[in-house]
Amino acid sequence: MIIEVLDHEAETAGLAAIRVLMAEYAALPHTVGRWPTVAQDLAALPQPFLPPRGLLVLARTDAEPLGCAGLLALDPEVGEIKRMYVRPSARGRGLGATLLQALLEQAAALGFRRVRLDTAPELQAARALYQRHGFTPIPPYRTGLLPDALCFERALDDHRR
Repeated sequence: MIIEVLDHEAETAGLAAIRVLMAEYAALPHTVGRWPTVAQDLAALPQPFLPPRGLLVLARTDAEPLGCAGLLALDPEVGEIKRMYVRPSARGRGLGATLLQALLEQAAALGFRRVRLDTAPELQAARALYQRHGFTPIPPYRTGLLPDALCFERALDDHRR
């Protein structure tokens, strides 16, 4: 498995794969209606996930995209994990943890001191993954979150768990 960090010079194939993966994510029942600007956001990629305020991560084999995630700056010290998704065919192999670890390392490298995220309440496996990696529940941290969104935060003083 290859974990690739895409930046402003991201190769076209990597961006195309992330668009496909994020479109799959947007079509999932728990996501429908939670992400109202899907088409515009996918068309704008790699914006807003550009260094130094963010990045995109792609997990793949040599030929097949398996998962992706994004990282954005909420402010100079706090990053936000967005659109973390692993294809169903790739689940159960630790790919979510690998993606999350890559995001934590990249967030620390960008100078963030904390990372936050929100998730849907029905995503129990995702919530368990975040908690295993040191994320703790917090109140909603920005406007625009859905009322049932569950929010988590993690300090980056020790991102190697």
